[in-house]
Amino acid sequence: MSHYATGTRFEHKTRDDLAANGYDVIRAAGSKGSTKADLIAVKPSQLLFVQCKRSGALPPDEWDRLVEVAAWVGAIPLLAANGPRGRGITYTHLLGPKRRGAPMRTQPARVFVVDQLATVA
Repeated sequence: MSHYATGTRFEHKTRDDLAANGYDVIRAAGSKGSTKADLIAVKPSQLLFVQCKRSGALPPDEWDRLVEVAAWVGAIPLLAANGPRGRGITYTHLLGPKRRGAPMRTQPARVFVVDQLATVA
């Protein structure tokens, strides 16, 4: 399977996870453009710009551009990555420009928990 196909599958997995958590999701296929967002997810009072990277490795220029573009419209810039042992998805809220050469644990970021909507009986 090509890197493109593998990346597309991960974007679909992320899209489905966000949809299961109550978001309306738009996939920006070929997001090599200026926004760097693979997915745009919306639900009341929340707008997410999501960059999907299975490995969780996001180059500084892409990180910084996602943070910048999200700030223009008040969106939350997120990095979606495979969870532990490839199961599930972890979301990281990018809080500011990436510190070049610094390890991920010292980057301006924090864990983002996707809200579970209560099911209505």
